[in-house]
Amino acid sequence: MIQDGIGKNLPAFYDSDLSINLDAAANTPATPDVIAAIVAALEGGAGNAASAHEFGARSRKILAAARDSVLRLVDGAFEEGVVFTSGCTEANNMVLRSGFAGTLVTTSVEHPSILRAAAQAPSPERVHVLGVDAEGIVDLATLTALAASIQGPLLVSIQAANSETGILQPIDKIAAILAGRSQTLFHSDAAQAFGKVPIDLAEGRGPDVITVSAHKLHGPMGVGAVVAGTRDVPLAPLLFGGDQEHGLRAGTEAVPLIAGFGVACDERASTLAGSVAHMAALRERFEGRLRTAVPDAILLGASAPRLPNIMSIRFPGIDAMALAGQLDVRGVAASQGSACSSQRPEPSHVLTALGLTEAEAFETLRFSVSALNSAAEIDIAADVVAASVSLLRNRSWQLA
Repeated sequence: MIQDGIGKNLPAFYDSDLSINLDAAANTPATPDVIAAIVAALEGGAGNAASAHEFGARSRKILAAARDSVLRLVDGAFEEGVVFTSGCTEANNMVLRSGFAGTLVTTSVEHPSILRAAAQAPSPERVHVLGVDAEGIVDLATLTALAASIQGPLLVSIQAANSETGILQPIDKIAAILAGRSQTLFHSDAAQAFGKVPIDLAEGRGPDVITVSAHKLHGPMGVGAVVAGTRDVPLAPLLFGGDQEHGLRAGTEAVPLIAGFGVACDERASTLAGSVAHMAALRERFEGRLRTAVPDAILLGASAPRLPNIMSIRFPGIDAMALAGQLDVRGVAASQGSACSSQRPEPSHVLTALGLTEAEAFETLRFSVSALNSAAEIDIAADVVAASVSLLRNRSWQLA
């Protein structure tokens, strides 16, 4: 596997059958119990949940159990407030479309499924995109002023955690700013935060509604949910047809995927403190090892509150795409940013919003761990990154 000097600076075993996934923010592998739940639903005769017979009843039982499982990771929500979707992108679009009758306030660092949905608003002049500081934290002063000055319905959509940097927004402070304002809906894209940090939908303490995705916590791809904290959340369907999901999401539910989602939530709820501590330890181990091996590497948002598993690191003078390619051939997976945008040639909108130049953004790589990674993998991966950076710098020097 060593090609024309690519691996000359690396121990040979790094170029064997190494496979270390440090792109968990894009997707996490399903656990054996999640896979077993999906297979059991497929093989167990689960029918259409809308059917009145026994096969339909089996599916309704699975759906009800999965809703309860989702609620184990969210305080202040209720069973009928869980609406299953195909993922967080659909869920985000549902929430934003529901708020298009009023004014929308969001931020410059949101996921594309928020920003591009916001761009479809029928009245663009009623869409306000808040900036962030150099640590990626939203401008609370401007949000406070807007909340006080805007008349009529207001939808505020601010992510719980950023998918590229892991930076956590001050959700409790945002909720306090909006508390008591009438005709206000506070939504948070919690795809990355779900199952990693506490989420409370109680009034004045957190969002009114969140959106989540199963495949960020070892569930299957293709399923997510809208989770509402009160019965007053004004949701409107994106799809029209049957009355599935409390009339909010037409179409036969993907019962096997939802079954897997439920098991993933149960597994994380049962191991929450340990899983979070494990991921945080791995993140700190990786950062510390890189800090020693590549002292000029820059950790973005280092002083801001962050998720336990995501790191965005800039390597001055290194093309991040070239670095990702070097890591890939050595069996280490990393990403330039959100998987929904990482193959686009433009610099990350998140990184430029933090104040990075285009050149600096193209020097930045995201690493993200999951609960299934080990300390040994982290040590090897950090060494591979350091050696790859050294190799790319030597090549640049030789070509200069």
